Amino acid sequence: MKRTALLSFVILVVLGFSVSVQAGPVVNPGTYNSAEGDFTTKFWKEKFIGGGPGQPGNVLMAIGQGFVFQNGVLESVEVYGTDDWDYKTTYTGGMLTLNSKGPWLKKGMLKATNLTAYNYSTVDGEGNLHFQLLMTGSFDNAPYSFDIVVTFDGTPGTYQIKYDPYGNFEFQMGVNYNVKIEIY
Repeated sequence: MKRTALLSFVILVVLGFSVSVQAGPVVNPGTYNSAEGDFTTKFWKEKFIGGGPGQPGNVLMAIGQGFVFQNGVLESVEVYGTDDWDYKTTYTGGMLTLNSKGPWLKKGMLKATNLTAYNYSTVDGEGNLHFQLLMTGSFDNAPYSFDIVVTFDGTPGTYQIKYDPYGNFEFQMGVNYNVKIEIY
């Protein structure tokens, strides 16, 4: 009887341990790049809550296969004036969610909150928008970190600025952007 009780206890402990080990996300660490076909992007959007392009309070988001970045609030804008970039903007408070529809997870979801993103941008004389957005952080629910680089080289046909009926800025959004995500 004692042996049966002990064996039952050991089986319950092993089962409980195996279930708890697999309860979290199953992560595939590595580097994934939409430009190389690892996943697809859908669109990025900046809502002009601050009043227009480059105004504090604007909110940034991006969506693609297996990822969502949302609620990044424009905190500051610096005139950067390098050969490549005219502006450096800082977005704070963003949230990144990765799910198993992307190649980085076999199951589950990864979340990182309160992120800061740095965006370097320029608009040339023909209205072409170019930017590079950088994010680094750690996931809240798993012992992994990430580096993300988002690039966009858009012509007026691949991004748009939307106005309300009174001519006020509403948002800008674009498609055909690239995202490189490294999880380690």
